[in-house]
Amino acid sequence: MNFSCSFFYRLSLVWFGRMKDFIIRGPKSSYKPIPKGYAEYFFDIAEEFKDNILQIDGTTDESETYGQVKARSIKVALAIKKLGLKPKDVVLLCCKNDLNNIIPVLGTLYLGGYVSSAHPKQSLDDVKYFLGLVQPKLLFVDQDSVGLVEKAMELCGMKATIVVVGNSDKYPTMRSMESRFYEEEKSFSPIKQKGNDIAFILFTSGTTSSPKGIYISNRSALEGGRLIIENGYTKPGVLMNFTSFYWVSTLLVTSKCFLTGSTRILGNSISAEKYLNLVEKYKITYTFMSNSFTYGISSLGPDIIKKYDTSSLYSVLVGGATVNPAQILKLREVLPYTKVAMGYGSTETSFISCFDFQSREAYESKLESSGKLLADVELKIVDVDTGKLLGPNQEGEIRLKTPYLMCGYHNLDKTDSFDEDGFLKMSDLGYYDIDHYIYVTDRIKEMFKYQGNQVSPSTIENSLLSHPSVEEAVVFGVPHRIDNNHPAALVVVKPGQRLEAKELIDFTDLRLADTHRLRGGVIIVNSIPKTPTGKAQRRSLKEMFGKKAR
Repeated sequence: MNFSCSFFYRLSLVWFGRMKDFIIRGPKSSYKPIPKGYAEYFFDIAEEFKDNILQIDGTTDESETYGQVKARSIKVALAIKKLGLKPKDVVLLCCKNDLNNIIPVLGTLYLGGYVSSAHPKQSLDDVKYFLGLVQPKLLFVDQDSVGLVEKAMELCGMKATIVVVGNSDKYPTMRSMESRFYEEEKSFSPIKQKGNDIAFILFTSGTTSSPKGIYISNRSALEGGRLIIENGYTKPGVLMNFTSFYWVSTLLVTSKCFLTGSTRILGNSISAEKYLNLVEKYKITYTFMSNSFTYGISSLGPDIIKKYDTSSLYSVLVGGATVNPAQILKLREVLPYTKVAMGYGSTETSFISCFDFQSREAYESKLESSGKLLADVELKIVDVDTGKLLGPNQEGEIRLKTPYLMCGYHNLDKTDSFDEDGFLKMSDLGYYDIDHYIYVTDRIKEMFKYQGNQVSPSTIENSLLSHPSVEEAVVFGVPHRIDNNHPAALVVVKPGQRLEAKELIDFTDLRLADTHRLRGGVIIVNSIPKTPTGKAQRRSLKEMFGKKAR
């Protein structure tokens, strides 16, 4: 069949085949749902894999088996039960990515509690917001972050028990919990849970200026990772894990380990060269990495790259933001034995698409695509203004449906997030091609990403507006080759006041998280263009900023 015939044959499928309603669907999963909770599943398989290494600290080379992690997590579960933790109570972690991180996660879930997590490098305002939102009964906190959490608790007027991961003379420590003997250890068993029961409350910036608490069920947490295994993208063995349970990607990497008895290598703020060293040392087979980290790898000199044997690395999935096709090619060149591609998903959905490596032609030619839909996923594209269903190669809002969607938002109505057919509104622009490959082109809302982290313009704007000399401020992202975007601002100064851009940058640097710093700069203007309804014309602001910055 020549190209033109093949093209029209495939086009006919749109009109006469299963795509006639313009909704594309992934294959049916061959797996049966696991009728257990996330931690309950680990508790059982830890016996089967008890001598397998579950986790290795990439910095210290310390390691733990499945059996050792199970024993530690039982002790912590019994200890926090004595502290009064009950089913549906929230435990919040503020810990770095090390061997300790998973222990309170499992211990909490054994008791039917909900696990939430903050990043230890987040700002005081962020941590205060998270605490106020989920009202945790118990917190596990790295010793270096105790002061941050204490101040946040004071500001939001809440009381909770702090357990320090490390040393403390003031609070109980996780180490002291693990050093005790509990009569119930040998007879302990987790609370029985169903797949649809809530297990995690993960934070995301979502479609508003403030992060939302996303309810993640046991099924989503456990079986989301299985979709990528079934797709053939992940080769079981040794998986790289860069982040703590603050990120949904860690949930997926960990579940893949549970399902296959694999090992995860924990990397906490490691360099690109250190990563290559770990690949060689531990024969890593799979890595999920952020777009910004790929630039660190591709920028290494050839003399450094050739020092390391990366032949074990079967696949790398890049997520967090869309990746320039040229960067995908560079990474494939640096990692010649590795299949490198983008994936697409969100905290609300886990991953919903990635590449099918059986098609070499698509892998090499569809560099801007995030791949095909995973099993049990349905996707449609609708006109942003009218909601009309669109066909192949027509750009619109991405909406999707899957059994692994979030259960809802914490203390927030989810109704507006779904359409009348039960599809989640992703607030992303994109399309699918005639071969059903997915392309994500832009964000509909004003949110943008810096190094894979969601940035809220209103958070920065509020900080700018707190300066006594600022009349108006509008923030947006200026595209950056490595970091996705750099936050930038246009500012109107109050009449009679004088203000320099550097003063504003210094002012906000002291008040904002590192991800929200105004790396793109500040420009003082006389006025900010607005729509008839009084809203800033954000789409024209980048052009305006660019002209004034020249």
